[in-house]
Amino acid sequence: MQYRRVKIFSFILFIGLAVVGCGSTKEAMGFESILYPEGRPVTVKLKNEQADRRFDFYFLEANRFKMTGDYGNAAVYYTEALKVDSTCATCYFEIGNLLIQNNEFESAENYLFKSVQYDPTNEYFVYLLSKIYANNEKFDLALLSAGYLTEQHPDNVEYLYHLSQLHAHKGNYSNAIHTLNRIQSLLGINESITIEKHALFLEMGDTKSAEQEFIDLIEAYPHNSEYLLFLGDYYIQQEDFKKGYIIYNEVLESDGGNGQVYFSLANYAYLMKDTTGFKHHLKKGFEHPNVQLEAKIQRIMPFLMGLEEADNPISNDELNVYLRDMMTVHPYEASVHVLYGNFQKHVGNDSLAVSAYETALLIDEQQEDIWHEYLLLLFSESDQDKFLEEALRAIVLYPENGLFNYMAGFAHMMHEQVDEAIRFFTLTIENSEDNISLKSQVYGLLGDLYYQSEEADKSFEAYEKSLELKNDNILVMNNYAYYLSEMEIQLDKAEEMISNVIQLEPSNATYLDTYAWVLFKRGKYMEALFIIEQAMENGGDTMGVVLEHYGDILYKVGNQAEALKYWKKALESEDEVSSVLQEKVDSNSYIPGK
Repeated sequence: MQYRRVKIFSFILFIGLAVVGCGSTKEAMGFESILYPEGRPVTVKLKNEQADRRFDFYFLEANRFKMTGDYGNAAVYYTEALKVDSTCATCYFEIGNLLIQNNEFESAENYLFKSVQYDPTNEYFVYLLSKIYANNEKFDLALLSAGYLTEQHPDNVEYLYHLSQLHAHKGNYSNAIHTLNRIQSLLGINESITIEKHALFLEMGDTKSAEQEFIDLIEAYPHNSEYLLFLGDYYIQQEDFKKGYIIYNEVLESDGGNGQVYFSLANYAYLMKDTTGFKHHLKKGFEHPNVQLEAKIQRIMPFLMGLEEADNPISNDELNVYLRDMMTVHPYEASVHVLYGNFQKHVGNDSLAVSAYETALLIDEQQEDIWHEYLLLLFSESDQDKFLEEALRAIVLYPENGLFNYMAGFAHMMHEQVDEAIRFFTLTIENSEDNISLKSQVYGLLGDLYYQSEEADKSFEAYEKSLELKNDNILVMNNYAYYLSEMEIQLDKAEEMISNVIQLEPSNATYLDTYAWVLFKRGKYMEALFIIEQAMENGGDTMGVVLEHYGDILYKVGNQAEALKYWKKALESEDEVSSVLQEKVDSNSYIPGK
């Protein structure tokens, strides 16, 4: 279990982050030698009146296209402007910017370099070139260009700060610290610069200077107890437990409103193997109103992620208490209710998870992922009315979410609202281009619904589309084969499909019953008898339709007495049976279904 640490400064650079230069004349001169390898500046081209008019037209059109978001035409017109005036620094810069938006960073670098060549006094041109050098991992050039930039703008804090990033990335920690000191001379001592200098000193192995950074911060802001905790946490990190513990108690005595100290004390107790103190201080931190929720979530997440681990120091019951404490203190924060819902779902308390997600969505309904989890749990809770109501509510927020449309369609299907179910399943297909499995499943359900609506052609077309997407969709193959047999058409195709299903699911009573029924319809009564008996042995003896089919097959093989017996059992099952079953019993003879 890690104790609370001050965040270590990240040296990762992104194109979206500013990268600036240093103020050294050596670096500035080095960059000038790259800009002008022949030792002279680029001469600006003189234009005539006719060329001026052509240039102005192309340049203004380029700007107009850029403002309307038509970047392709903007690039074309900037290029045309350059044909008139090849020294237009702004044209090079704008094309470079457009290339960056298209992720063409190497080409962008060339254009930005040209922009700086023709206008080295424009800080924005130099700034973006320095950033693109860093993005392209040309950090020596990034430093040189940044040096040139800060030579021209020595008091620009943003440029200085990013210069320190460049130095740090290169491992020039002393230079990075020196640059941060320049910022401090402009702004005074502040938290962010102190933390970064502290981290850099640690990278250098200079623990004394790292400690002094926090001491200086405390002296500059003596009434901020958070900075005392920085120092206490640092002592614990350095395994100077006595000093750290003294600092923590000093915070407790001087600032009772600082709840963060309880998490620091919990870390200390954990390291001291004081289990009671560890859990006591954790609870005090989670229930403290002055600790930000983000800090509490960050603290509790390792325990939640380690729920299945034997060495998790916090039990599920204790986690439940901590999470409820957090909800009590932060009742209007959706994230804590989501966290509680995730926890309850993980431990199997679905009803509590549903309640937590519902509360979270009442606070902030714009949470697409939580809607997904919430609706799945609602469905498993078997509250079909609420499931339909909430699925429709989700669709209002996310009308193009294929999964939500699927859920609404399924809910309508459960309510036997066929037309609405078909409508939402159709929307599901339209909004699920990449989800092949879902589309196959939905086409299968459409096939079922169309068949129930006595639209067999549409039904079989939907089944075909389902199997085109996923040719091993067992449920679709079973239903398709069964309905073909009911209509007594394409029985060879029906037999082929259901035999493939049985190879994949040889012990499923429903699929075995379909296979037997297809064989029955083909007049293969003895084969049908063999298969239906397997269905009976695998649970079919409790299913009305299987019992009825067993009676039908027995009748066809000449065992009328047994057939009557199983028709009666089918009636007694109060399960799904054909509309002519009572006639079979009354007449003691087989009657084709209607």
